[in-house]
Amino acid sequence: MDKKLLLSTTDNKQIMEVFQALNQTSDDYFFILDIKEDSCFFCDRVLERFHLSSDFICPAGEGLRELVAEEDFPLLLEDLRRIRTGEKKYHDMEYRWYGKDMEIIWIHCRGTVIYDGGGSIRLLVGSISEVNGEEKRDRLTGLHGESRFALDLGRLLQKEQSIGFLLLLGVDDFKEINEKYGIESGNVLLRELADIIRECMQPGMQLYRLVADEFVLFGQGNVSRGQVTELFEKIRRNIFRHIEEEDYRSFYTVSGGLLQSPYPSGDYGELVKYLEFALNEAKRRGKNGLVVFSREDYDDYVGRLEIKEELRKAIFNDYEGFSLHYQPIVDAKNYEIRGAEALLRWESSKYGKMPPGDFIPVMEESGLIIPMGSYVMEEAVRCCCRLKKFIPAFHMNINLSYVQLKKSDVLQELRIHLGVAEVCPENIMLEITESGYIETDPAFRKAMEEICGQKLRLAIDDFGTGYSNLRYLKDLRADMIKIDRSFAVKALESEYDYTLLGHIIEMAHSIGLQVCLEGVETEEELVRLQRLSPDYIQGFLFGRPVPETEFVEKYLKNSVNKAWQGPDGAEDGSQGTWGEMK
Repeated sequence: MDKKLLLSTTDNKQIMEVFQALNQTSDDYFFILDIKEDSCFFCDRVLERFHLSSDFICPAGEGLRELVAEEDFPLLLEDLRRIRTGEKKYHDMEYRWYGKDMEIIWIHCRGTVIYDGGGSIRLLVGSISEVNGEEKRDRLTGLHGESRFALDLGRLLQKEQSIGFLLLLGVDDFKEINEKYGIESGNVLLRELADIIRECMQPGMQLYRLVADEFVLFGQGNVSRGQVTELFEKIRRNIFRHIEEEDYRSFYTVSGGLLQSPYPSGDYGELVKYLEFALNEAKRRGKNGLVVFSREDYDDYVGRLEIKEELRKAIFNDYEGFSLHYQPIVDAKNYEIRGAEALLRWESSKYGKMPPGDFIPVMEESGLIIPMGSYVMEEAVRCCCRLKKFIPAFHMNINLSYVQLKKSDVLQELRIHLGVAEVCPENIMLEITESGYIETDPAFRKAMEEICGQKLRLAIDDFGTGYSNLRYLKDLRADMIKIDRSFAVKALESEYDYTLLGHIIEMAHSIGLQVCLEGVETEEELVRLQRLSPDYIQGFLFGRPVPETEFVEKYLKNSVNKAWQGPDGAEDGSQGTWGEMK
């Protein structure tokens, strides 16, 4: 008989008979909690040990109230509520039951959800074991674990005013420590760290080991943020002192996440979530430091997660809401259009029009930039093919992310798109943002060499905001640098920066690089910057990014070559008109 069919035809009484048989081979006490019927079966041996008059209770809630210690009962009800609503699929708690003579007995209760044929939660099936003082503690460090922490914190949160702090500590790069030195060395480190934290603790503080390399320090009473910060610094100092005493046989650091009362939530699960966020934020900021939980930072983080989910839905729904806009790039000598930069735009069904600076970093962090980059590349190459009918030498600038170059075969994809659209590689200019990766990442440099080998042109975007090393630009055989507007604005405001920018342009020309000035918005800026002899100019003065059809109508249609003739009274004062070149 199929085992699923067997289970579906087995009622609770038959299952209980199986439990009674198992009871003869185990010291645990087995139970079945029927979620739907609000009833609970226990193996009959429970009656010999605990404060129960029957091995069957219904309604379960009322019967458990007689059995579970008064302070722990609300915590049990909350855990069962989360199971009923589907928030959890298991029960795993240490709490207290009343013995036959009303004495307190610590128990560890574990259970697993079983679903009925319709997919609804029907049963919670599990076992109960008694735990003595030693067994309640983590064997490696001798500390209480997560379930005891949940119970102790839960009791505190039931009070009207919960004063204190929660400090979550985690070993930085613990996985790498295990991989390099072995699990036993990692265990030794955790035991030593637990001892170091204990040495730094003050009266009234409690220490627990949560999971793997994470410890939580629980303090009650009026403790200032400065005092907790000093406690964290003391732990760090003692760690370093211990490393010195051991002659640097191993080296590690810890990061910390801090929550202080008044706590941002009265729910245990929520507080642990906030602690984990603060700890992870400390690691994201460079590790070996302490971060105090901030609701604003957390909301921003959750907002990024929600944006990521909307991006994922849009990308996998045939790039819904995404489009490319094109901004003209003009010759600095005669203002003729030489090409355009393809810029991604997104109008979300949830958020409306979102600035690229808000969603592109999220795509890079999540890896969604890889499928999106493929979409951008294909659309931009096709557009280039169409615009070449107006200007045969038209070049399309396409932005590439470091993530694309590192984690996908983006250049192979580009070769395919160029072949399908019958566009020459020379018509494509790939833009990458300058970065320290240029110097340090061999894979990045190899990709740059491949770009050169395919006769594609390469531009370093946002030059002047990052690494800005002309020697590496030469090594990578870049064809162009694009001077960021922020750099150009400084040059307009400072004679020193203006002279510096002039020298940079001269140096770029001396090693065969062309220069494009970005973000030129006014005639005054144009006149002064043009004296520095750039090769190309891009900015609102010559045109804002627009869809392809508008780009053609405004700049290319009915004219093979158009030139900018200066402002003609546009509303924002930043746009000019385009006319036939004389």
